[in-house]
Amino acid sequence: MKRFIAFLIVIGLLCCLVSSGFCKDLKIGYVDIFKIFNEYKKTEDYDKKLEKKKNEAEKKLDEKKETIKKIQGKLSLLKDKEREKEEQKISKEVESYRELERKAFVDIKKERDEKMKEIVEDINKIVEEYAKKHGYDLIVNENAILYGDKVMDITTDILKISNQKYKK
Repeated sequence: MKRFIAFLIVIGLLCCLVSSGFCKDLKIGYVDIFKIFNEYKKTEDYDKKLEKKKNEAEKKLDEKKETIKKIQGKLSLLKDKEREKEEQKISKEVESYRELERKAFVDIKKERDEKMKEIVEDINKIVEEYAKKHGYDLIVNENAILYGDKVMDITTDILKISNQKYKK
């Protein structure tokens, strides 16, 4: 909501400046940040790495599950004292499983959040450099505007530069 209000203030100021003749040469562009983010090669690479980590964690969890099932399968064949020992083993295995599950997914989420922040910072820096190089006074996110002429859309340029810089 704060962003929307800030956006309305900026638009209001722009309207005042344009109507008073102060901004005849104002150069404005817009980008689709979500498209850039999703099609950025760095995002794709990080997604693949995180998917691999997730699969490895799930594999470990599946192995733990199988160990628990094997112990449970033996319970009906055991005497009371042996059964108690096996039930204790099951409890420890279940606890270990839950801890492994929690740790794996918390770690993956934390790493994902850090990588996404890094990617957003990369994109912001590229947009800023592009704006300075090409003389833009204002570049906004496409989702923050109601209408914009396609001539003002620089998404493709920013995406191309982002992927080129990442390859280097």
